[in-house]
Amino acid sequence: MKFATTIKYAAIAGALVTASNATAGVSATAYLELNDLVVQIDTDGDLVPDPINPLDFITILPGGSRSTSTFADNNGISDSDLDSKSSATADSDAGLLCLGASCGVLGLSDNGQTVDGGNLVASDAFYYSVADAQVTGSALGNPADPNRGATGFTYADTGIAAGNDESAGANSNIANDILTRFTLGVLTDINVRFSALMDYFVDAFISPDIANDSLRAATSTAKATFGIELVSFDTGATVSLNDGPSGVTFNDIAIDQPGLGDLIVRSGNDVDFTSGWANVSEGTYQLTISQTSTVQSTLVPAPTTLAMAAFGLLGLGLTARRRKQK
Repeated sequence: MKFATTIKYAAIAGALVTASNATAGVSATAYLELNDLVVQIDTDGDLVPDPINPLDFITILPGGSRSTSTFADNNGISDSDLDSKSSATADSDAGLLCLGASCGVLGLSDNGQTVDGGNLVASDAFYYSVADAQVTGSALGNPADPNRGATGFTYADTGIAAGNDESAGANSNIANDILTRFTLGVLTDINVRFSALMDYFVDAFISPDIANDSLRAATSTAKATFGIELVSFDTGATVSLNDGPSGVTFNDIAIDQPGLGDLIVRSGNDVDFTSGWANVSEGTYQLTISQTSTVQSTLVPAPTTLAMAAFGLLGLGLTARRRKQK
């Protein structure tokens, strides 16, 4: 999913304004997009990528898989979708899910809700739960190839405008299991690592009127994660990624207390992600790439409110009983 740079920055600005200008309600948005995920190879041990085609060293074997999945729940009504492929490089596209009273007016389109495109909902003005996911291309792409590597996004979004018994949640997921063989053709090991560009927007929001209201309790959480794991088929051991991360996590939580309803907004555009180096010998490896976006929002009566209501009902019952005894 590639868009003009000017559109990207305008889109992020718009999304931030939409989220920060919310006036009432609870919302959570988690969006993570990776572009041009490729593998880099170092053959001489200096931990600097060599200008070579990684596919000269790596063979994709049969047996891998790629899948996308989405799940949405709105006040106990839920739906899910799964798109699973037997090929680790096949395109996978879980259908857009939207549940809730506001789905018809959100303007969402399948594979269209993205920081790049600018139409993330990121608003608490509606009642909805949304999830979408898609991945295309080869995760073992060549950095020198103009078509490069894999691109994929996960998107989850919820909104609750008002109420006293509302819940909304959504999750989207990409799972890519690639069975690979490293054929070195040399006596020494080589180093491999992965790089990509990230667009992300993660925000949990509770409006001040709810955060300051002792009669209502609200929760809002948003989280997006990306991770890579390389396991040797020969030994069963996980290969360590040195001098760099094996993944990244963005999360946000809003607390229904005065001043804590909107703690932080995490966003970025074309942010570089580069993993650590994995030292590999000739052999077969299982490469697992995972990506998720998860959100949850609730708006319910505060526990103290429920307790007061229960005592009130108890009082009415005792009063009625006394009247019957007279």
